[in-house]
Amino acid sequence: MAHTLIEIYKDYEKSTDSPVSAKLFRDICSDFNIIIFEYLLEGEQFNMGNKLSTLSIIRRERDPRSPRIDWGESNKYKKELIEEGKDLYNSKTGKGENWYIYHTDSFYCKYYWRKGKCIVKNKSVYRFDATRGIKGNKEKLIKLLKTDDLAYLKFKKQ
Repeated sequence: MAHTLIEIYKDYEKSTDSPVSAKLFRDICSDFNIIIFEYLLEGEQFNMGNKLSTLSIIRRERDPRSPRIDWGESNKYKKELIEEGKDLYNSKTGKGENWYIYHTDSFYCKYYWRKGKCIVKNKSVYRFDATRGIKGNKEKLIKLLKTDDLAYLKFKKQ
């Protein structure tokens, strides 16, 4: 069950004698999250406290035995092929132009929640997903890595 900011505010409101307004609470949480993710993008590690362990960004080696599709580049290439009027690859017939483009770099970076040191019941059923989309934190990481050739060095290798 996902807990929304509205539910968190209601719980906060019950637990204090003089709560701040819902709008101020939302603004504080939003600003806090932005600051934390900027901190992570600088290569730092954030301790969440309350036995929840840490968040960071790590650098991992790609496994050459399991190539991953670069969906951004693949979709651009697919669009080009369609505009040129070419047939896309059909797995049933085995004919057509293959439009998949695979990642070729030797590493990738990702947000990482160190659950090994987390002391929470049933922690295996929880996961951390950074936000996506134009203003999302995954996009901020991608943009950083594309604009700064040495940015990946900020992140610990794992």
